[in-house]
Amino acid sequence: MLRDLRQICERPGGAEAEDFRAAARGLLERQFLLLERSRDRDLYRLVANHFDYFTNLFDALGWTLHRDDTFGLIGLLPTEAEGFARLRLVDSLMLLCLRLLYEEGMERFEAREGSVYTASETLLGRYEALLGRKRPLVSEYREVIGRLRRHSLIETGDAAEDGLPALRILPTIRLVTGERVQERLAAFLDTAEEETADTEDDDGTVADENAPGEDGSGG
Repeated sequence: MLRDLRQICERPGGAEAEDFRAAARGLLERQFLLLERSRDRDLYRLVANHFDYFTNLFDALGWTLHRDDTFGLIGLLPTEAEGFARLRLVDSLMLLCLRLLYEEGMERFEAREGSVYTASETLLGRYEALLGRKRPLVSEYREVIGRLRRHSLIETGDAAEDGLPALRILPTIRLVTGERVQERLAAFLDTAEEETADTEDDDGTVADENAPGEDGSGG
Protein backbone atom coordinates (compact mmCIF):
# COMPACT_ATOMS: atom_id res chain seq x y z
CA MET A 1 0.00 0.00 0.00
CA LEU A 2 2.76 2.42 0.92
CA ARG A 3 4.65 1.63 -2.28
CA ASP A 4 1.50 2.22 -4.35
CA LEU A 5 0.85 5.49 -2.58
CA ARG A 6 4.44 6.64 -3.11
CA GLN A 7 4.24 5.87 -6.82
CA ILE A 8 0.97 7.78 -7.18
CA CYS A 9 2.29 10.82 -5.34
CA GLU A 10 5.47 10.87 -7.44
CA ARG A 11 3.54 11.27 -10.68
CA PRO A 12 3.60 14.77 -12.21
CA GLY A 13 0.72 16.78 -10.78
CA GLY A 14 -0.11 13.98 -8.34
CA ALA A 15 -1.84 14.53 -5.03
CA GLU A 16 0.01 14.66 -1.74
CA ALA A 17 0.02 11.82 0.75
CA GLU A 18 -1.93 14.02 3.17
CA ASP A 19 -4.69 14.37 0.55
CA PHE A 20 -5.07 10.59 0.51
CA ARG A 21 -5.13 10.46 4.29
CA ALA A 22 -7.79 13.16 4.37
CA ALA A 23 -9.94 11.25 1.85
CA ALA A 24 -9.66 8.00 3.80
CA ARG A 25 -10.41 9.82 7.04
CA GLY A 26 -13.45 11.48 5.46
CA LEU A 27 -14.87 8.14 4.37
CA LEU A 28 -14.33 6.57 7.78
CA GLU A 29 -15.90 9.51 9.60
CA ARG A 30 -18.86 10.17 7.27
CA GLN A 31 -19.24 6.72 5.65
CA PHE A 32 -20.39 8.37 2.40
CA LEU A 33 -19.02 11.16 0.23
CA LEU A 34 -21.44 13.02 -2.04
CA LEU A 35 -20.22 14.87 -5.11
CA GLU A 36 -22.86 17.59 -4.74
CA ARG A 37 -21.76 18.47 -1.19
CA SER A 38 -19.10 21.15 -1.21
CA ARG A 39 -17.27 19.72 1.81
CA ASP A 40 -17.07 16.29 0.10
CA ARG A 41 -16.32 17.35 -3.46
CA ASP A 42 -12.51 17.36 -3.45
CA LEU A 43 -12.34 14.15 -1.42
CA TYR A 44 -14.90 12.50 -3.69
CA ARG A 45 -12.91 13.36 -6.82
CA LEU A 46 -9.67 12.11 -5.31
CA VAL A 47 -11.22 8.77 -4.36
CA ALA A 48 -12.94 8.48 -7.78
CA ASN A 49 -9.67 9.18 -9.60
CA HIS A 50 -7.83 6.56 -7.56
CA PHE A 51 -10.67 4.16 -6.96
CA ASP A 52 -8.61 0.96 -7.29
CA TYR A 53 -6.13 2.16 -4.67
CA PHE A 54 -8.86 3.03 -2.16
CA THR A 55 -10.73 -0.19 -2.94
CA ASN A 56 -7.64 -2.25 -2.06
CA LEU A 57 -6.93 -0.11 0.99
CA PHE A 58 -10.36 -0.54 2.55
CA ASP A 59 -10.62 -4.18 1.51
CA ALA A 60 -7.58 -4.85 3.67
CA LEU A 61 -9.45 -3.22 6.57
CA GLY A 62 -12.63 -5.27 6.05
CA TRP A 63 -14.65 -2.63 4.18
CA THR A 64 -16.19 -2.64 0.71
CA LEU A 65 -16.02 0.58 -1.27
CA HIS A 66 -19.16 1.37 -3.27
CA ARG A 67 -19.43 3.87 -6.10
CA ASP A 68 -22.54 5.16 -7.84
CA ASP A 69 -21.82 7.67 -10.58
CA THR A 70 -25.53 8.16 -11.28
CA PHE A 71 -26.13 9.68 -7.85
CA GLY A 72 -22.56 10.88 -7.34
CA LEU A 73 -21.80 8.95 -4.17
CA ILE A 74 -18.96 6.86 -2.86
CA GLY A 75 -19.31 5.02 0.42
CA LEU A 76 -18.12 2.30 2.73
CA LEU A 77 -19.95 -0.78 3.92
CA PRO A 78 -18.45 -3.52 6.11
CA THR A 79 -17.60 -6.71 4.29
CA GLU A 80 -19.11 -8.91 6.99
CA ALA A 81 -22.60 -8.51 8.39
CA GLU A 82 -21.19 -8.42 11.91
CA GLY A 83 -19.32 -5.28 11.02
CA PHE A 84 -22.44 -3.16 10.79
CA ALA A 85 -22.86 -0.55 13.45
CA ARG A 86 -25.30 -1.77 16.07
CA LEU A 87 -28.04 0.82 16.01
CA ARG A 88 -30.64 1.22 18.68
CA LEU A 89 -33.98 -0.35 17.86
CA VAL A 90 -35.67 3.03 17.38
CA ASP A 91 -32.88 4.07 15.00
CA SER A 92 -33.24 0.88 12.96
CA LEU A 93 -37.03 1.14 12.75
CA MET A 94 -36.86 4.82 11.83
CA LEU A 95 -34.29 3.97 9.17
CA LEU A 96 -36.57 1.40 7.56
CA CYS A 97 -39.47 3.87 7.60
CA LEU A 98 -37.21 6.35 5.82
CA ARG A 99 -36.36 3.68 3.25
CA LEU A 100 -40.07 3.09 2.65
CA LEU A 101 -40.70 6.82 2.21
CA TYR A 102 -37.74 6.99 -0.15
CA GLU A 103 -39.05 4.20 -2.37
CA GLU A 104 -42.55 5.68 -2.39
CA GLY A 105 -41.13 9.01 -3.46
CA MET A 106 -39.11 7.37 -6.22
CA GLU A 107 -42.20 5.53 -7.48
CA ARG A 108 -44.13 8.81 -7.61
CA PHE A 109 -41.25 10.45 -9.51
CA GLU A 110 -40.84 12.99 -6.71
CA ALA A 111 -37.08 12.52 -6.35
CA ARG A 112 -34.75 15.42 -7.02
CA GLU A 113 -31.14 14.59 -7.83
CA GLY A 114 -31.69 11.14 -6.37
CA SER A 115 -33.08 12.40 -3.06
CA VAL A 116 -36.59 12.34 -1.66
CA TYR A 117 -37.90 15.11 0.58
CA THR A 118 -40.38 14.61 3.40
CA ALA A 119 -41.58 16.20 6.62
CA SER A 120 -40.66 14.92 10.06
CA GLU A 121 -44.36 14.60 10.84
CA THR A 122 -44.80 12.30 7.85
CA LEU A 123 -41.99 10.07 9.08
CA LEU A 124 -43.31 9.98 12.65
CA GLY A 125 -46.85 9.28 11.45
CA ARG A 126 -45.65 6.38 9.34
CA TYR A 127 -43.58 5.09 12.27
CA GLU A 128 -46.68 4.99 14.48
CA ALA A 129 -49.04 3.58 11.85
CA LEU A 130 -46.81 0.82 10.49
CA LEU A 131 -45.13 -0.31 13.70
CA GLY A 132 -47.87 0.30 16.24
CA ARG A 133 -45.37 2.03 18.49
CA LYS A 134 -45.54 5.39 20.20
CA ARG A 135 -43.46 8.03 18.51
CA PRO A 136 -40.30 8.95 20.40
CA LEU A 137 -40.13 12.13 22.42
CA VAL A 138 -39.02 15.19 20.47
CA SER A 139 -35.63 15.18 22.19
CA GLU A 140 -35.07 11.51 21.36
CA TYR A 141 -36.25 12.02 17.79
CA ARG A 142 -33.73 14.82 17.32
CA GLU A 143 -30.99 12.50 18.59
CA VAL A 144 -32.07 9.76 16.19
CA ILE A 145 -32.02 11.96 13.10
CA GLY A 146 -28.75 13.45 14.28
CA ARG A 147 -27.14 10.00 14.28
CA LEU A 148 -28.58 9.16 10.86
CA ARG A 149 -27.36 12.49 9.52
CA ARG A 150 -23.81 11.80 10.72
CA HIS A 151 -23.83 8.64 8.59
CA SER A 152 -24.88 10.67 5.52
CA LEU A 153 -28.27 8.94 5.24
CA ILE A 154 -30.36 12.09 5.60
CA GLU A 155 -29.96 15.82 5.67
CA THR A 156 -32.12 18.22 7.65
CA GLY A 157 -33.67 21.44 6.43
CA ASP A 158 -35.71 24.30 7.83
CA ALA A 159 -38.09 23.60 10.68
CA ALA A 160 -41.82 23.35 9.99
CA GLU A 161 -44.53 24.90 12.16
CA ASP A 162 -44.19 22.01 14.62
CA GLY A 163 -40.54 22.92 15.13
CA LEU A 164 -39.23 19.71 13.56
CA PRO A 165 -36.91 19.84 10.54
CA ALA A 166 -37.75 18.89 7.00
CA LEU A 167 -35.85 15.81 5.86
CA ARG A 168 -33.94 15.02 2.71
CA ILE A 169 -33.57 11.25 2.34
CA LEU A 170 -30.33 10.56 0.48
CA PRO A 171 -29.86 7.68 -1.99
CA THR A 172 -27.25 6.24 0.38
CA ILE A 173 -30.15 4.79 2.36
CA ARG A 174 -30.49 2.01 -0.21
CA LEU A 175 -26.99 0.75 0.54
CA VAL A 176 -27.48 0.43 4.29
CA THR A 177 -30.99 -1.08 4.24
CA GLY A 178 -30.38 -3.99 1.91
CA GLU A 179 -31.86 -7.46 2.21
CA ARG A 180 -29.25 -8.67 4.71
CA VAL A 181 -30.00 -5.85 7.13
CA GLN A 182 -33.75 -6.33 6.80
CA GLU A 183 -33.43 -10.05 7.52
CA ARG A 184 -31.41 -9.38 10.67
CA LEU A 185 -33.94 -6.82 11.90
CA ALA A 186 -36.90 -9.11 11.11
CA ALA A 187 -35.28 -11.89 13.14
CA PHE A 188 -34.75 -9.49 16.03
CA LEU A 189 -38.38 -8.35 15.93
CA ASP A 190 -39.63 -11.94 15.83
CA THR A 191 -37.60 -12.69 18.93
CA ALA A 192 -38.90 -9.55 20.64
CA GLU A 193 -42.50 -10.55 19.88
CA GLU A 194 -41.94 -14.01 21.35
CA GLU A 195 -40.43 -12.52 24.49
CA THR A 196 -43.39 -10.14 24.79
CA ALA A 197 -45.85 -13.01 24.44
CA ASP A 198 -44.05 -14.86 27.25
CA THR A 199 -44.63 -11.92 29.61
CA GLU A 200 -48.41 -11.87 29.12
CA ASP A 201 -50.52 -12.45 32.21
CA ASP A 202 -53.16 -15.16 32.31
CA ASP A 203 -55.85 -12.61 31.47
CA GLY A 204 -54.00 -11.66 28.30
CA THR A 205 -52.58 -8.34 29.48
CA VAL A 206 -48.94 -7.52 28.96
CA ALA A 207 -46.79 -6.80 31.98
CA ASP A 208 -45.33 -3.30 32.07
CA GLU A 209 -41.58 -3.62 32.48
CA ASN A 210 -41.48 -0.07 33.82
CA ALA A 211 -44.19 -0.65 36.41
CA PRO A 212 -43.22 -0.48 40.10
CA GLY A 213 -42.65 -3.72 41.95
CA GLU A 214 -44.91 -5.09 44.63
CA ASP A 215 -43.00 -3.13 47.22
CA GLY A 216 -43.76 0.08 45.35
CA SER A 217 -40.22 0.51 44.11
CA GLY A 218 -39.46 1.04 40.42
CA GLY A 219 -38.61 -2.02 38.24
